[in-house]
Amino acid sequence: MARDILKTERLTLREITPADLPFLHRIFGDAESMRYYPGIKSFDETARWFQRLAFDSYTSQGFGLWAVTDRQSGTLLGDCGITLQETSAGLEPEIGYHLWRDHWGKGYAIEAAAACRDHALQTLGLARIVSIVRPDNIPSQRVAERVHRRRETFAKTGSPDGGMMEFYLYITDRT
Repeated sequence: MARDILKTERLTLREITPADLPFLHRIFGDAESMRYYPGIKSFDETARWFQRLAFDSYTSQGFGLWAVTDRQSGTLLGDCGITLQETSAGLEPEIGYHLWRDHWGKGYAIEAAAACRDHALQTLGLARIVSIVRPDNIPSQRVAERVHRRRETFAKTGSPDGGMMEFYLYITDRT
């Protein structure tokens, strides 16, 4: 049974299970959902993504990507969680989120990401939490602006040809 990690007013964030992968692949295999990524993922690529950023991360880091579910119905909406990502400051804990298109625009990403921020700073005792967003990803910028305190710009590998790309780094430090 998957362990519940966080509860918000409308959502439960719980550990991802292998049974969640077909639904999550709907997101990662969908061109519209992945338009700010280098491309869509095959089912095997999706499974490897969650092996690394969920299952392995739960063991090695004590956090990872979690399933975002509707608190009342239990319906799986997508994922949100904390993973280690490369930034201008080195390897940092980052909040990432992916919701199925039917659930966009309802405030779920903000609610889940804010819960992850608070969990990172208060429960896990991390000193800083970030979100990495492409400058053309306006919907994710809106989420990050509501969740974080400030924004910087940095460059990292991210274009489909492996070249450098500029990203926004949204930051919240523990006060």
